[in-house]
Amino acid sequence: MKKEYNQIYIVKEGDNLEKIAEKYKVSPLSILITNNITPKMIKKGKVIFIKNNF
Repeated sequence: MKKEYNQIYIVKEGDNLEKIAEKYKVSPLSILITNNITPKMIKKGKVIFIKNNF
């Protein structure tokens, strides 16, 4: 099954889960589940996939 994402985001210095979720109008939980990560894994340079209709 092919996964489709609406956005790809590279984490910048000072970003956190809530800030990224707010920017893309998605829930923080959807970012974690879509990327199979924990909040501690969100660090500068990390590539995150954003799926708007999770």
